Amino acid sequence: MRRQYIGSCKKRLSVLLSAACLCTLMVGCKEAEEEVVMSEVIPVQVQKPEAGKLTLKNEFMGTVSPEESVYVIPMVTAEVLSTNVSLGEEVNEGDVLCKLDSEAAQLQLASAKAQYDSAAAGVNSAEVGYEVAQAQYESTVAQLDAQMGGQKNLQMYQLQIQVDSVHSGIDDIYEQMSDLEEDKAKALEQKGELEQAIGDAGNYVNQANAYVEEAKQKYEMAVAAVTALEPATYEEQQKVVKAYEAEYGAGSYEYGLKKAKENLAAAQSAYDQANAVASQASAAYNQATSAYDQLESGIESIDDGREQLDGALADTYKSLEQAEAIKNITEEQVYSDTQKIVDANKKAAAMGLESAAAGINSAQVGVEGAQVAIESAEYQLDMYTLKAPISGVIEAVNVKEHDFASPNTPAYIISNKEAMTVTFYVSEGVRNTFQTGQKVTVDRNGKLFDGVITEIGSMVDQNTGLFVVKVSVGRPDESMLTGCSVKISADTYSQDNVLLIPYDAVYYDNGQPYVYVAVDGVVARRDIETGIFDEQTMTVVSGLTTEDQLITSWSANLREGAEVSIQKEKSAAAEDAVDEE
Repeated sequence: MRRQYIGSCKKRLSVLLSAACLCTLMVGCKEAEEEVVMSEVIPVQVQKPEAGKLTLKNEFMGTVSPEESVYVIPMVTAEVLSTNVSLGEEVNEGDVLCKLDSEAAQLQLASAKAQYDSAAAGVNSAEVGYEVAQAQYESTVAQLDAQMGGQKNLQMYQLQIQVDSVHSGIDDIYEQMSDLEEDKAKALEQKGELEQAIGDAGNYVNQANAYVEEAKQKYEMAVAAVTALEPATYEEQQKVVKAYEAEYGAGSYEYGLKKAKENLAAAQSAYDQANAVASQASAAYNQATSAYDQLESGIESIDDGREQLDGALADTYKSLEQAEAIKNITEEQVYSDTQKIVDANKKAAAMGLESAAAGINSAQVGVEGAQVAIESAEYQLDMYTLKAPISGVIEAVNVKEHDFASPNTPAYIISNKEAMTVTFYVSEGVRNTFQTGQKVTVDRNGKLFDGVITEIGSMVDQNTGLFVVKVSVGRPDESMLTGCSVKISADTYSQDNVLLIPYDAVYYDNGQPYVYVAVDGVVARRDIETGIFDEQTMTVVSGLTTEDQLITSWSANLREGAEVSIQKEKSAAAEDAVDEE
């Protein structure tokens, strides 16, 4: 509509200049005779409006990005020990990108293994107890059978085997106790190291929080400075500008506002960095605390294993006492046992064997739980090695050796550039003209690419107030860089089954569009309802027909009721051809 307004203004200016010249002649004339109005036939060109369709092509600015882009985000906060790739380098899926300091995770894994060793010791102890119970059961049964058969020598031999077996079991238990004591000593040493690490991490957290508070105060001061220079209303801002330039000189306000915003940006960056450091410090503290808790759990498991061994040792000594008592009775040839006593002893031996078997099952459950803890710790340890999830090009590197990697910041950005996406923003009206699958042209510094609309946003973007549209470019080259700007050409507004007339044939009266038509050699004004337009053509929704003779030429004397002579009739297509020449 702005071009329409400019065109009508040019025509009105010419009319006013002609009228001014006429007034000058009239003032210069000193005769008092009454003005004689001379009629003049105006030569004009006309054409008949044609029914047709007008489609507008609009251009938009967009930003290029890969269709597949992956952010490699560390799952833990830790120091970067080494980096293996650089910006712009191509990588394959599974390649190692960098390695982080995994000392805390290794301690956690060591604690889990210590817990597993303790559980395994419990299984060994239970198996020894079962072997003892088995030997006792078999010996008891053999002894009782021998007693009943009168084979004293065989009984004594078997009893001695039982006693020896119990002694062997006691030696095994003491050896396992010694191993657990060594594991516990190592765990306590690691515990001391972790306590020191937790203390250091706590100090780091306090320092980081103090840094955050200081950065926050500077940021708030910077915000206050910008707010003072940019009040909420235009009148208040003008007062600030006058006061500022009155004190520091003309033009100083813009410089002062620029410096204040630069200070604000710097304060914002420092504040964000301080928060990132504080988050890293807290993560390191939490990691050390978690490893400490795991180690405490491992120490408790070792203590539990020791308690189990103590119980097994006590039971074994009882078995030894029973075996030695039976042996002594047999040696003293006390054969006052009745069948009832024999049966009771067999039953007691069988119960002891069943109890030992249940102990093995319980200990094996503990081993399985400890194995799960090891697998979990190994999974945690694997997080300290960052690998490429896809094949592609390294687009961004945000880590370097001896800095801290954090889940708050992607360490790498990897892009697969087999296809690229162009993102741009449009108004709601333009959005409603688009369709997915619609073909567009993408211009990158004069190089054209074919594109297809793949996504049309259904929600207003909070930052721009517009709707996002995405275009896929299937065969990009090296000029389509990530983040670069391109120009998108696409068909937007279209009107069909409307009348098409020359753009310059339309005039305006207080915003009302109208045209002049020739009717029986006389000018007639027609108010019209217009639609869309481009640089040459405008659509007419109502007010004209295809039979009207539209006046397309301009004259200073053109007005309603003026007489005209038609010079030549031109079609809209011919008019367009002349304009193109």
